[in-house]
This record gives sequence, C-alpha cells and structure tokens, in this order.
Amino acid sequence: MKLYYFPGAPSPRKVGLFISEKGLDIPTEILNIRAGEHRTKKFAATHPGLTLPVLVLDDGACITESLAIAHYLEQENPEPNLFGLDSKEQALVLMWHDIAMFEGYLGIQERLRNSPEFGEARALPGPVPFEQIPALIKRGEKRITTFFDKVERRLSESSFLAIERYTYADLATYIYLEFAQRVTGKNLYHEREHLADWAERISKRPAVTAIAD
Repeated sequence: MKLYYFPGAPSPRKVGLFISEKGLDIPTEILNIRAGEHRTKKFAATHPGLTLPVLVLDDGACITESLAIAHYLEQENPEPNLFGLDSKEQALVLMWHDIAMFEGYLGIQERLRNSPEFGEARALPGPVPFEQIPALIKRGEKRITTFFDKVERRLSESSFLAIERYTYADLATYIYLEFAQRVTGKNLYHEREHLADWAERISKRPAVTAIAD
C-alpha cells in the first residue's frame, strides 16, 4: 500500500489527519502540488486525473478522493470509529460531510481558483484547463461566510457537528476552516464563539498536533 499525498492541500491533508487519528503507518510519497509534481507523466501513469490524494493498494488498485480513501481505511481499521456506529450515526456523519463539502469547500475553491494569483486556466483541478471566472471570487467569499455561520449555529446546540463526539465530519470541516483562513486572510472566529471553541478543542487532539506544519 502507498499513499500519494501533499500536506499543504486540504483534500490530501484530510487523509493525512484521518491516518493520524487511526494511528496507521502507511508508506507515503509527497508530491508538491505547488511545484507541479503531481502533473508529471510518471504520476499520470498512476492516476490520469492528476489529483491528490491517491491510495494504491497492494493489488495495484488505485483509490482516489479523500472520502473514498477514508471510508476504505475505516472499513479495514474500524477503531477508533470515525464514521458512526449505526445507520443513523453514519447518515448524520455523511450528511454533515456533504454540507461541508458542497457549501463550504467548494466556496473556498471558488474564491481561490478564480483569483489572479492562482494562475490562468486552473479554475478546476485536473488535467483539463478551465478558464477563471473573476465574478466567482465574491460569490466564493459569500459562500464561505454563509457556511461558517451555519456551522456556528450548529455548534451552539451541539459539541460536535454530526453527533455528540468527534467524527470525520468534524475532521473535514476543521481542515476546511484552516484552508479558508489561509485563502481569505480573515479571522473566521470573529463573532463565532462556538466555532472558535470547537476548533480549539480539535487543534489539541494528538492526531492534529502530530501533523501540524
């Protein structure tokens, strides 16, 4: 088994934190996305989509997408449980994961990938060039604000997002929060006291401190 990974990008970082939470030791090759190391012919032979993370199994099968990799590792290593113990818990974890992905992460990506500093024709990940749409910068910022307001409301009534303990939904949203603050340069804790408390508790988890930059 081998993981292709880059700790500075949110999708592979989620997998890195998940592996840390599980206490797993998986051989890893770091590909620096900022230097374009994931866009080589050599890596394309492994994953033509040219995205990270990628988990290559012992039989040669490749699993891409952070949720799919985390799900596979959860099934193979069920303790500690991060996806829920029964059908209701699992549904709530996946529900909040999807809320975080579609309402939060995609807004952050709109803000980042349509910015001039990101580079032309890189508005979407992968090998196919897509032109930027500058108008999406403001929309992305609005989506970020709306999403973290929603998280704040949820955390005002619950200690964690999906159920009353830390799960993959919290893990993913915490990574998105880190990412959003870097992209926007804003203090997203301002007037969001429950979000700030939640993030502080997660930041002190041993698995989080183990992968700190």
